[in-house]
Amino acid sequence: MLHNLLSGLTVLGTTQGLLYLFGGSIIGMVFGVIPGLGGAVVLSIVLVFTYHISLIGTICLFLATGAASYYSASVTSILLNTPAHPEAFAVTFDGFPMAQRGEAGRALGISAASTCLGGIIGCAMVVALIPLVNQLPGIFHPPEFVAVIMIALLLVGTLGTDRVSKAIISAGIGIVLSSIGADPVTGEYRFTGGAISLIGGISIVSLALGLFAVPQMVLVFGTATTIASQDMMGNEVDSSLAAVRLERGFGRQVIQGIGEAFLHWVALIRGAIVGVVCGIIPGIGGFAANFLSYGIAQQSSRRRELFGTGIPEGIIAPEASSISKEVGGMIPIIALGIPGGIFGALYVAALTIKGIQFGGNFTKNYPVLPYEMIWVIALSGIIGTAIGLLFSPILARVTRVPGPLLVPFIMCLTLLGPFVADVSFFSTMEALVFCIVGFIMRRLRYSLAAFAIGLVLGPTLEDNIWLTRQVFPGFSLFGARPLADVLIFVAIGILVLKTVQLRSDAKKNNPPILEEDPVRRAEIVSERFMQRNPYPQLAFIVSLLLFCSSLGFSLYAISAYSWKSALFPVLGGGLTLLGAAWRLPVDFVAFRHFLRMRPARREAAARPVTPLEVDPVSGRRRLPVIINKAWGVNGQYSRELFALAVFCLLTLVVFLFGYLVTEPVFVILYGMFATRRSLATLRGRIIYSVVGSAAMWYATYEVLNLLHLTFTPIVRL
Repeated sequence: MLHNLLSGLTVLGTTQGLLYLFGGSIIGMVFGVIPGLGGAVVLSIVLVFTYHISLIGTICLFLATGAASYYSASVTSILLNTPAHPEAFAVTFDGFPMAQRGEAGRALGISAASTCLGGIIGCAMVVALIPLVNQLPGIFHPPEFVAVIMIALLLVGTLGTDRVSKAIISAGIGIVLSSIGADPVTGEYRFTGGAISLIGGISIVSLALGLFAVPQMVLVFGTATTIASQDMMGNEVDSSLAAVRLERGFGRQVIQGIGEAFLHWVALIRGAIVGVVCGIIPGIGGFAANFLSYGIAQQSSRRRELFGTGIPEGIIAPEASSISKEVGGMIPIIALGIPGGIFGALYVAALTIKGIQFGGNFTKNYPVLPYEMIWVIALSGIIGTAIGLLFSPILARVTRVPGPLLVPFIMCLTLLGPFVADVSFFSTMEALVFCIVGFIMRRLRYSLAAFAIGLVLGPTLEDNIWLTRQVFPGFSLFGARPLADVLIFVAIGILVLKTVQLRSDAKKNNPPILEEDPVRRAEIVSERFMQRNPYPQLAFIVSLLLFCSSLGFSLYAISAYSWKSALFPVLGGGLTLLGAAWRLPVDFVAFRHFLRMRPARREAAARPVTPLEVDPVSGRRRLPVIINKAWGVNGQYSRELFALAVFCLLTLVVFLFGYLVTEPVFVILYGMFATRRSLATLRGRIIYSVVGSAAMWYATYEVLNLLHLTFTPIVRL
């Protein structure tokens, strides 16, 4: 083990490895401070370049980008009370109150030291666990792999949605799409429609960019506010609290904060351990790990009543688990090839592109690779934290950049990325389709994580289902593999418990109705029902389409392919059909209910309201509702539809005229006509348009030239 550990560090000592390590750390630091652009969005963009760089470059760039983003995400939590990532929410509880007292430097120092040291402790723990990974292949056989993948899909999927049925649908869609292309068992082509580009399956880069990057930009454009006033879903958050200014003596405060992290070493180690344990369990890490660490620290502290007022332990606990949970997430990836979240799914996709095969004898086939991963995470955490701490004042100003100003550049990169990765404009069209699908899924709160993981793990799941059927025909595996039986029951238990939990939460959020007037009582019941089922028209149409398409998909698979090739698509289609059948009656009732509302009341429900607003029909005060909200706050939904239409049109124009012509022109037009809310003066819009278009042209030219790629447009100017 020691030899492999030192070998991993030696490989990273190359010039190439160091450049990618520093480059990824800087990218993660810069993008991590911008809400909505860190995490999956920036990693999906980085995924594009893995096709054209070495394996060690891919590991350094990808892991360094992810690990370095965590401290910079906490900068906005402490200075602006606005988390850049969901994981940084827990830091706001004590970080912002401490900064409001004039101790911003102290809070940032505690955060930096805790993030860095927690990551190092987590890396040390995982290094000790890696030798045990070799024992897992002897325990896990195909039935256990199938059960573990089911658990991962359910755990991850149910964390990101408000209905279990939506998690099932999301996972089913991902499995269905993973079956497109050549069947790994029989070699038969499935659902390609004669398109050569689909023989190799769905492009992972197109999926990542279309599913995460563009929908986020559409939501940003819809709210038309500064980035710091938006949460991860693009909704407006409370930005009434003024940003904290960095006072004199900032450097001394930072040093004091770093020292305090060492003084509270128990909270530091405990937070790192919680992070590693949560990271090892698929679907538990991320958002849950930071809050769990904070909760444990509060309950075990003698000063629990001071949590939330700005004490060091309240910052140390969640920050110590930030990087350590990602390190812990490497264990299921190394041992079983199963990612625990979106970060892991994209990382598995990146290494799969480089020909790495996960699961089984991973540590025997690649003895040094796991240690390289651990070294990259540890070093990038140190580098990203150090650079982030140095540039904290500048990073705080970056969050003030109006979000819509970044929209054209992300859209252009999203169009360029799939072509660069696959050298095919067909992949760009795939990104367009996933953009629309991703936007609808986010609006209806389907699980993007379950969708992405279902697609990435689909081939692995299909292989193990086939092997299970070969070794254990019928249902003979039950009883023959006790561990598989236990894991399957765990998966079923997760499904049941999550359903019970969601219903319990619904009851807590809807206290008994005390209204005596039967008419008003019926109205309150109606409003609560619509609150639980927003966007009834869109939800009903989507459920109906999912039901019909999944049924047709399954029937076509049965009739067109041999039973060996049809088995897996029918499984995915069956899951989607089951979830859609579950959702369809509820969405139909909500849709019918919405149509039966009186026109005057429908218009009243379409406007955002406050708890004190008077109902124009009954004259009584109304509860706040979110019934479809028509065109949203200040035309939010119309702006979102406009942004989607622009992206569709941009894709068509790129196909006709090419990247080098279309993308700079698009930036100019966008800057002159779509930035009036962000840039009030004509001079500002002209400068933005000229500088932005020149930068976009240069970046596009350099990327195509560097990779020796040429796109031939249909129309030559």
